[in-house]
Amino acid sequence: MFARRALVFSLALLTPLAHAAWPDSSKPIRVVVGFPPGGGADALARAIAPALSDQLKANVIIDNRPGAGGLIATDLVAKSAPDGYTLYIATPGSFTIWPNLRKLAYDPQKDFAPVSVLVTMPNVLVTGADTPYKDVQGLLAAVRSANGKFSYASGGNGTIGQIAAEQFKMLAGVQMQHVPYKGTTPALTDVMGGVVPITFSDPSAKPLIASGNLRVLAVTTAKRSPQFPGVPTVAEAGVPGYDVTNWYGLVAPAGTPPEVVTQLNKALVKVMADPDIRHRLAVSGMDATSDTPQQFAKLLDSERAKWGNLIRKAGIQGD
Repeated sequence: MFARRALVFSLALLTPLAHAAWPDSSKPIRVVVGFPPGGGADALARAIAPALSDQLKANVIIDNRPGAGGLIATDLVAKSAPDGYTLYIATPGSFTIWPNLRKLAYDPQKDFAPVSVLVTMPNVLVTGADTPYKDVQGLLAAVRSANGKFSYASGGNGTIGQIAAEQFKMLAGVQMQHVPYKGTTPALTDVMGGVVPITFSDPSAKPLIASGNLRVLAVTTAKRSPQFPGVPTVAEAGVPGYDVTNWYGLVAPAGTPPEVVTQLNKALVKVMADPDIRHRLAVSGMDATSDTPQQFAKLLDSERAKWGNLIRKAGIQGD
């Protein structure tokens, strides 16, 4: 009898925590995106926001804060109140690449509480529809003949697109000039217009590939992607050993109560398993997934070490 009463009392204590994360339903939960509308991180946030709203019984809104390769938004979230009302779509740039390039205004390990990885995906090596580059071998020939004057676009300094290009340069033994933009969308616009010949884009390029405005030459992952059927990997197309996997995840400011992180994680597990959301993200070139906060933290640590090694070998400098 005593054990039963103790169990009931314990459940009574724990139950309010499970529902106390967002007590003010009139206050929206803000999901900050460090890039302009139209890019991959933005597409992900907008795809999951309605379902996350349903799971949390609160209004989820998207807040785009582009600039500096995501650093402006990341710093904003790091300094936000840890109350569950400000969340962030984390990308490799702000959490695993920039920390290896310079001292930041935030600490990616101490200032955030990982919640879950949301999607994994390849980047895609694309060129404008009117360029002469039909495959990776043809592109490499053009790069080598340009004597260091060939350029590539990226969504910004310190983004995974820059890392994908720099690994390409290092493994292929070629030189290219970096042209950073304030997000993937403006970079793709200039690649389509012939201003810059190539970019290693996130999967937001998929509709532009389907419409014929861009030509895809390869995917960056070690294995071919079901989201881009028939497209070879960079490694099999002529650059052995090449492998860059992109991902997006959700984090909260450090100090967010553990019960809030747990509730968020449980909600996201359900959201990312939803067949309609999985299909919508697949159309955008992303593979929906989820994991635990602890697993996400381990991924961040391993990727910081991996890209730090590449950055040192390639001599990449933070601008």
